[in-house]
Amino acid sequence: MTAKCSSTGDTVKHPLNSEGKRVSVNSYLSSEESVSPSDGLGRASTPFSVSVVIPVYNGGEIFESCLASVAAALGPKDEIVVVADGESDGAWRKAAKFGARVIMLEKNGGPGRARNHGVRAARNDVIFFVDADVTIPPDALRLIAATFAGEPTLSAVIGSYDAAPGQTNFLSQYKNLLHHYVHQRGSTKASTFWGACGAIKRSVFLEVGGFAERFTRASIEDIELGYRLTDAGHAIRLVKELQITHHKRWTIRSLLHAEIFLRGKPWTRLLWRQLWWNGKLEADLNLDKSHRWSLLASVAALVTLLAGFLQPWLWLLSVPLLICFLVLNRSVLKFFYEQRGPRFAAGAAFWRLCYDLYSFLAFFLGSSDSAQVALRRLGRFTFARVDGIALGVAVGVVAALGLFLSTTFVIVTGHGGLFGYFSLLGQFLPGYRVTAIGACLGSMEAFALGFASGWLFAVVRNLSVRFAMGSEKVERATMRLFKARFPRPKPSP
Repeated sequence: MTAKCSSTGDTVKHPLNSEGKRVSVNSYLSSEESVSPSDGLGRASTPFSVSVVIPVYNGGEIFESCLASVAAALGPKDEIVVVADGESDGAWRKAAKFGARVIMLEKNGGPGRARNHGVRAARNDVIFFVDADVTIPPDALRLIAATFAGEPTLSAVIGSYDAAPGQTNFLSQYKNLLHHYVHQRGSTKASTFWGACGAIKRSVFLEVGGFAERFTRASIEDIELGYRLTDAGHAIRLVKELQITHHKRWTIRSLLHAEIFLRGKPWTRLLWRQLWWNGKLEADLNLDKSHRWSLLASVAALVTLLAGFLQPWLWLLSVPLLICFLVLNRSVLKFFYEQRGPRFAAGAAFWRLCYDLYSFLAFFLGSSDSAQVALRRLGRFTFARVDGIALGVAVGVVAALGLFLSTTFVIVTGHGGLFGYFSLLGQFLPGYRVTAIGACLGSMEAFALGFASGWLFAVVRNLSVRFAMGSEKVERATMRLFKARFPRPKPSP
């Protein structure tokens, strides 16, 4: 059935019955024609048909190229569902000539919410999410359907950007090539999802609750969904042959804002939550050990370079640290060299170093937010049991980072008035001095002292409450109350 878009008069598909009234999605789907596994174009037959869901807001000219590439990849039972995430530049109006169904949302609420609406309106077994600023190859949907047909237990698949970005400026080339490299060398067993090029069984998507709608801008809603999928036991596969072309133009400002505030900071909070609930982190894609060591080497190199203006001999320490950074990143720098030549590789090395530094900043900001949330929850529940290890880690991280950053500030600025006060800390932290090395040693001691203080406070506090309240029965009752008031988040689509 069809209805008119109230704002434009364009014909828009809606789940309406014969009387023109809105019906439930399940009723609407049950009335639709069943999906046939046959292809009809001489291609290999698969039991899956695909609904391509594309959220769009300010799609621009590239959106038409996106629609054209998707339309060229459709099989006879496949479909395109465009979700206009609020009125913007009107790019969604281009969808009609490509046979797409359009779902119009009155207000912009983020790609996660838009994708959820698209899935509700989709008719097919498999949902393929595509961003409005990408183009896909003609065999993309066949590859997705064949992958699901070949692995019946598979719940979702993701792809990667290809090595030919649509924009020619350095940052756009660098950012997309880095994404291509990381995904192409990663394990095919994934623990995160990707909204720009990711397919999932519709039943599984609805089962886990869809994308979290609290992310009102493009952020980590796809990563968060991937963690919930893996926590629920669903398998996600990285299909390296599934590659799309990205046409977004990156600038310094847009890159830093997205990497620090839209992805790095909320991702850190998500990682702390995963560590709290699961007790471990998956070493997936950007989180493997080499990336972590590279980050530490980069931060240490920056500290020694800055401290060298006060103590020139510290510059000697920065040399081996930078060499360590280059060694840890030799594989990706070799890839950049082979793809774009020596000048591009040199620029990529600089931005790779910057990536480590602003990732550290994002981690610090996200960790601070997580600590504040933990302290607020601790204050609300006087009778809930406190996890000693978690509290110890939180207090230790805050103490270590606070001491390290404040000491670095004193060293760099040469603030004589503060120098004497900070020197007094050496009476409590034997290894601490107002120097770069002393700051590192003091930070480690501050972490140990903070961890011990937080853990001891939790132990004493838990024992006091337990004895005051009388028995373990009360403790179990308060824990049930805690879980009831603060359940693990599971957003509904």
